[in-house]
Amino acid sequence: RRMQQMLQELMDAGRGRGAEPEMCRLHDIVRAACAEFAGTAEAQAVAIDTQVADEIELPLERARMERVFLNLIDNALEVMPKGGRLTISAQTDGPAVLVRVQDTGPGVAPEIRARLFQPFVTAGKKHGVGLGLAFSHQTVLDHGGELSIDASIREGACFLIRLPLSTA
Repeated sequence: RRMQQMLQELMDAGRGRGAEPEMCRLHDIVRAACAEFAGTAEAQAVAIDTQVADEIELPLERARMERVFLNLIDNALEVMPKGGRLTISAQTDGPAVLVRVQDTGPGVAPEIRARLFQPFVTAGKKHGVGLGLAFSHQTVLDHGGELSIDASIREGACFLIRLPLSTA
């Protein structure tokens, strides 16, 4: 189902059309993505901690942004098969919201860091073909935001998502 949705997004992007953004509570989107992987996280002894205030609302294409979080959570769980912690936090920062998705896994391999958001880049993954982060990066860009990796983190990986609080 996710692959079909991603292919549809790719076709829509090629045709220059997408859904109109609507005001969404970020907490609801993060909660929905976490719920999708609750069973997997529990089976792997991965604690998922969310720290996203209920009042953070911003204009988003809900389904696309939820897939960004689904991808980041899935990637984190894949690198922590024997347990760990995944923390998703958000705070407003002037006219934007800054979201941190941080895990206690092995981190991103240095040899792919510079190409991480390009299609078909993958290292040591059992599943996937390296499209998830490329799609996620494009989705965040389409929302006027930025997706990056926090290079200052010494243990695990930390992805940063900056999104504008309004379309103006």
